[in-house]
Amino acid sequence: MSQITIFSASIGNGHNEASKALKEQLELQGETVHIVDTFQSIHPFLHKTFLEFYLKMIEKTPRLWGRLYRYSEEYSWFLIMDQLGTFFCEKLNSIINKQRTNIMISTHPFVTAFLAKLKKKKHLNIPLYTVITDLYLHPAYARPEIDGYFTASPHIDQFANENNIPLNQMFYTGIPIKAIPDVDIPRWKIRNDLKLQPDEKTVLITGGGLGLGKYVDILRSIEQLDCRIQVLCMTGTNKDLDDQIKAFPSKHRVHVISYTDHFTDYLRASDVLLSKAGGLTMAEALACETPILIYQPVPGHEEDNADFLMEFGTAVKAELLEDVRSLLEKLLFNEEYYQGLVNNARILKKPNAAKHIAYLIKKLESTKKQIL
Repeated sequence: MSQITIFSASIGNGHNEASKALKEQLELQGETVHIVDTFQSIHPFLHKTFLEFYLKMIEKTPRLWGRLYRYSEEYSWFLIMDQLGTFFCEKLNSIINKQRTNIMISTHPFVTAFLAKLKKKKHLNIPLYTVITDLYLHPAYARPEIDGYFTASPHIDQFANENNIPLNQMFYTGIPIKAIPDVDIPRWKIRNDLKLQPDEKTVLITGGGLGLGKYVDILRSIEQLDCRIQVLCMTGTNKDLDDQIKAFPSKHRVHVISYTDHFTDYLRASDVLLSKAGGLTMAEALACETPILIYQPVPGHEEDNADFLMEFGTAVKAELLEDVRSLLEKLLFNEEYYQGLVNNARILKKPNAAKHIAYLIKKLESTKKQIL
């Protein structure tokens, strides 16, 4: 039996949710699995610093964040994370020893950099697998210390070639997500079960677990829709946002829903997801076959997620706030157009990614033992 430690990071909610989904599947295989909130475990101040830095960057200077991301595609400034990881090797090593870890899995690229540095510095003979929670493969993900890459991008051949990675270390699995509602159950039925209006067109607005985004501006834009609709505002942990939305007078039926473990139920109940382009949320929307309207993705990684989805015809993007209403109207009331996005999502979705990754890790480890 393997002792597996999944190293996550509470910067946004997606990395933790991916970790939980993967833990569940690994445990079904009989493995012992622990999830570590990496920055928090190293030191609460480190976690606070990383989180505040990220939030301030994407709120105050999002374009700068995007430029740094693009710059790092050509220049390896991101290797500074490996050097920073040097300072935390002892703490990470003590976590590994305490958990008796013999397999490491990372669900955050900064954490992967730390663990790669740890393997190199301590000469650890412990396999390190990275689960990529975005849809695009960035050069910063590549490390010689990594034993396997699990990704939602089908472009693994090109990435492996450009970054000198053996192709047998790359796996096109999708992003691990929890189980979703049966897609054969009609949306009206799920709405009814959630005590929502079953016969109204329904739009879900989300900004991830942190409730990021200009919800009130979006609500103001869709007030111009002729038909009354039902709007589900998923605000995550953002309590201030709850109050702002509740104070907004709307002709639509608006529900404010704080952080919930039933997000995919609401997602499956909705006709359209209106969101930025966080990787895990996008993977869940695809699995639920819910068409996506993207607005104000975080520059850099989320813009790449948006481009990926538009390339495969599973999402549309509103460049300006005034585009939101017209695109939403087209999605809700043009049946042929809508069905095209549903069909494309059906082709691209990977609802069993967590199970697939768990199986592949077990197979890879079993193969190594046979060779030894």
